Amino acid sequence: MKKNKKRQENKRREKLTALITLFTFAIVIAVVLNFSSAVRPYQIIKNEVSTATVRAPQTVVDDKKTASERAIAGDNVPDVYTINSNITQNQNDSVTALFTSIRQVQSDEKKAKAAAIKDKKQFTAFDEKEITTRVRALLSKNDLTFEHTNISDDSFVKLYKVAPDKLTDLETTIGSVIAKQLQKGVTEGQLLNIRADLQLNISELAIASNLRSAASDILNAAITVNSFYDSDATSQQRSVAENNVQPVRILQGQVIIQEGQLVTDDIYRQLELLHLVKSQMNILQIIGNTLIAMVIALTTYFLIYRARKKRKDFTIAFVIFTAIISLSYAMLLVFRYISERGIDNLFFVLPVVFVPMVLQLLGYRELRLLGIMQIVLASVLVLQNAQNMANIIYFTVYILITGLVATLILNKPKTRNDLFIDSMYITAFNGVSVFIIQLINNTAISSLSFWWPIFYGMIGGLIAFILSLGLQPLFETIFGVLSPNRLLELASPSQPLLKQMMNEAPGTYHHSLMVANLAEAATEAIGADSLYTRVACYYHDVGKMINPAFFVENQYSDKSPHDLLTAAESRDIIIEHASGGAEILKRHHFPQPIIDMAQQHHGTTILKFFYHAEKQNNPEVDEADFRYPGPKPQTREIAVVNIADSVEAAVRSMKAPSIDKMKDLIEAITTDRLLDGQFDECELSMKDIVTVKETLLKVLVGVYHQRIEYPK
Repeated sequence: MKKNKKRQENKRREKLTALITLFTFAIVIAVVLNFSSAVRPYQIIKNEVSTATVRAPQTVVDDKKTASERAIAGDNVPDVYTINSNITQNQNDSVTALFTSIRQVQSDEKKAKAAAIKDKKQFTAFDEKEITTRVRALLSKNDLTFEHTNISDDSFVKLYKVAPDKLTDLETTIGSVIAKQLQKGVTEGQLLNIRADLQLNISELAIASNLRSAASDILNAAITVNSFYDSDATSQQRSVAENNVQPVRILQGQVIIQEGQLVTDDIYRQLELLHLVKSQMNILQIIGNTLIAMVIALTTYFLIYRARKKRKDFTIAFVIFTAIISLSYAMLLVFRYISERGIDNLFFVLPVVFVPMVLQLLGYRELRLLGIMQIVLASVLVLQNAQNMANIIYFTVYILITGLVATLILNKPKTRNDLFIDSMYITAFNGVSVFIIQLINNTAISSLSFWWPIFYGMIGGLIAFILSLGLQPLFETIFGVLSPNRLLELASPSQPLLKQMMNEAPGTYHHSLMVANLAEAATEAIGADSLYTRVACYYHDVGKMINPAFFVENQYSDKSPHDLLTAAESRDIIIEHASGGAEILKRHHFPQPIIDMAQQHHGTTILKFFYHAEKQNNPEVDEADFRYPGPKPQTREIAVVNIADSVEAAVRSMKAPSIDKMKDLIEAITTDRLLDGQFDECELSMKDIVTVKETLLKVLVGVYHQRIEYPK
């Protein structure tokens, strides 16, 4: 009960740690992003000479300039006039009515003359007054706006005297001129000029010279204002013209002012627009950066959980990963600050490949690509509005490529010497990558500005190596991480505890080596941590050194010291090797995973031999008194060792091992552990167990091949 309670407390503590880490990580990213987004003001004074060359840190819309450009575009649109078709038609009809009236009066005179002749009366031809009176009377009957009063009597008389066929030609000529002009439209401001132009050009028309004055009167009367200002149409066209003007933008990287240039009002306004002369916090930007930080933190949490949930070290992995990435964000911010002070291309010094290096050294190989993606994302977010950072795209690609190449080079657990050699390859590749970028940028190869970034990139590779070596022991000490390098060190036969075991309990030492071979092969087959399993097996029975002679592998005669003890006393000595081994490892400051192996590799299994011996004397004995205190295996690796340890000891005790015997033995031990619930607290699946059994049999067949009796 106490163990379950303690286990639940540990789980709650881990969840709380992960939650605190999640929020801390989000806060760190949000703070860095807000610092990088906050544009630091320049000491620039209006109407004085600028002390610095200033580039736009981001693209913004210049609303004032845009409004000015749109106003100009709207003003350039001419007024829109609409022709009144009713007036146009009325004037054309009036001209037609004029000539119709002339013909009507001519016809009336002919009829009057014919009637006088018929009645043999004296006929008096129409005089000028009669003609004009009759024509005007006819025109007045029509509902027209035609200004016939402006036509002189003399003009009416001249038209009256024109022969009918000539009158038709004259009507066609004058009517055509009037119709064309009215169709074009006549505004009030154009009226006098149009009438004057027609008077000047009337001589070019096919009109007899004696009729030109009459034609002139008709034109003046017919040409009138028929085109009027349309405010709605004008406003609409101006709106279209204004909307067609694209917003005026100040582009990121655009030079606002050169050093030594006079700061005009317009330039100062642009600097204010970009918040380059006044400190200003944008609340929306802060909210946006905070939301991005939360998304990044949550995504990182779930990705690492999926990658490490089977290894029971998710919390530590998450804490370490977020610490490394947080350090990267801080480094990006610092390098940005330095670069903005005038050192171009210093970003290539940034030791970005230290991320996969550290993760590799600490044993988190599956997190390396996630680390590279995080650094690429961080570089985009932190450097997006950096000054003197026109090549941010190339720098981001540089981070991605060098990070991926570093991941490929750092493929397996490395010693420090191997890591140094790999770092040299990475350093050389960094230089090649920057060299290619410089070629793409068309930088003059003969200038120092071409070679300095290459040098920076190579320096960045060396710094990454040094930083990785410095961070590895720091993380190992603070978080108790068992890195591959540390495991390789612990696997050395020169380790004091191994040498002591070799001298004091050689049988146990040999047994540990055999279990290590079996368990390593099995864990590798199921995709667990085989290196950790092998090294932990070397130390899993270190507690037997307390009383080595009481363990069968260290007994070299037929007599056993247990013959002189009670079953309960023997039980205490045997069980003590698990807890005692854990205490020995703690005193020697071994990593916790190694201690866990020593403490948990027997789980809560029962010492059947001594239990049954005690039961013969005491039938009421409690089975729980003869069980190991546990806890049960908490990881797949320890569960595999739980099986391999018992299998190795049992097979070694066989006088004539055969394939069938070993297979049955492995099956029996595995089934017993399953039924006893020894694997209930770890992630070992039934599929894993099948693979473990097959692998153990395969290895044992290889070890005992000369002694195996094959079936006939």
